[in-house]
Amino acid sequence: MDKLMVFDEKMKTRMGFICFLPVLCFAACFIYFAILLLPLTNGHPVVSSAVGITSRNYDTLLIMLAASCIITAPVFIYCLVLMARMKHMNAASKLLWMAFLCVMAPIASALFWIFHVKDLPKFVGIHPDIA
Repeated sequence: MDKLMVFDEKMKTRMGFICFLPVLCFAACFIYFAILLLPLTNGHPVVSSAVGITSRNYDTLLIMLAASCIITAPVFIYCLVLMARMKHMNAASKLLWMAFLCVMAPIASALFWIFHVKDLPKFVGIHPDIA
């Protein structure tokens, strides 16, 4: 008997939020860092440099980046398990996406949702396990 997974619109929306969460976290870190460095680009005389500003805000930046990584790790595993269970993807495509997820996890999880989950039919055949 073929196992099926239900991908209704509510499920796809939830998965989309989960897959885009790492992108939002790392974007928040980048925006925070850009706001910190904004006084250097306005042309006003600022005695501190980018290194000084970064060193004064190192703790906050570290906590934000660590939180982003901690949020990205389960999303990465979630995408890998979901991809490994899908029957409609061939082995070469799965290997390519696994490598892409390993290298660029936050961006790759969002792209995985856009290219493979967003347009799935309601019922998708899945493997019973990832082995």
